[in-house]
Amino acid sequence: MAGRTPQGPAQGPRSQQPYGDPRQQAPQDRLSHGQPSHGQSSQWSPPPGPPEPVSPGQGPPQPAAGSQPPRVPGAPQGAHPPPPGYPPPGYQAPQGQPAQPSYGAPQPRRVHPGVLAGVSVWRLVVAACALYGVGDATGWSENFEALSQLASLLAGIVYLGLLAYPLFTAGRRHEPRSPWLRGATTVLLLLVAGAFFGLMGGDPDYLPFEHIVTPLLVLVDWCAVGRNQADTRWWHPLTWIAFPLAYLVYYLAAGLSIYGFLDPGDDEFAGMIAVLLIAVVAAGYVLYGIGKLGAAVRRANAPAAPPAHGGPPAHGGPPAHGGPPAHDGPPAHGGPPLSDARPRSHGAGRR
Repeated sequence: MAGRTPQGPAQGPRSQQPYGDPRQQAPQDRLSHGQPSHGQSSQWSPPPGPPEPVSPGQGPPQPAAGSQPPRVPGAPQGAHPPPPGYPPPGYQAPQGQPAQPSYGAPQPRRVHPGVLAGVSVWRLVVAACALYGVGDATGWSENFEALSQLASLLAGIVYLGLLAYPLFTAGRRHEPRSPWLRGATTVLLLLVAGAFFGLMGGDPDYLPFEHIVTPLLVLVDWCAVGRNQADTRWWHPLTWIAFPLAYLVYYLAAGLSIYGFLDPGDDEFAGMIAVLLIAVVAAGYVLYGIGKLGAAVRRANAPAAPPAHGGPPAHGGPPAHGGPPAHDGPPAHGGPPLSDARPRSHGAGRR
């Protein structure tokens, strides 16, 4: 026993490999399918060699400059590896099996058939009343110069277009996104009713569909039936005077004398035009406020909806920096896990 020197673990040359990011050596099939390859363990194992010292405040080792994470076959340049449990890009389900859900942009939903049918019937009624009023006043042969007839004709055309609009969107929308045309039509019909009763002292029994029924139906449609009035811009009421101004130009150019308060030779003509235009703009801003108020009430009473993106849970995707999930990498201090003891060299033991 004397003279023998205790022997420790066998010391052999070690390959001095840089302590890089083990994610760069991840097998391709693991990145493609989110599972470890056959015969390999999903546990992270430290590379040979002692860990490099980490100074206080220093984060985990970063990949070498210019290095790129492994690229999934068939995926576009810069695509992230799919998270565990999700198919790789370009995967097609075999015949007879349901296809994997798509987690891209939200798919537009169709309007409920009951809602679409109810709105369509309502707008058909509005168009029918407007066109009936035109026929009642003109017989479809004469007297198309008055504003009430032209406004009702415009309302009939607009609401026939709204009735047919879902056919062009495959039932996904029952009206355009912009409410400009509906707002301009509503303001014009309100001008007809206001001028008839306020300036002309009209009789309710005289052409009621033009002066009462159609303006009232169009106003109800704006307040309670449609939905795009919530998207009214602040400047829309300023532009809704386009139809009244167009009729004024036609009225003066044609030399009409239907309305006594629109006499160009009267000294109060300019003042009357200014009052009418201000009234139209004011009515437009009342409609603007009704649209915004209705949208706020619907949002307050709407039930909580699930996320619209339809993608996987937030914890199932890759992290924002583009690498694999954090549990696949080394611990934050830069060395091997504390629970994993360093492997002994073969043949080393206590003698």
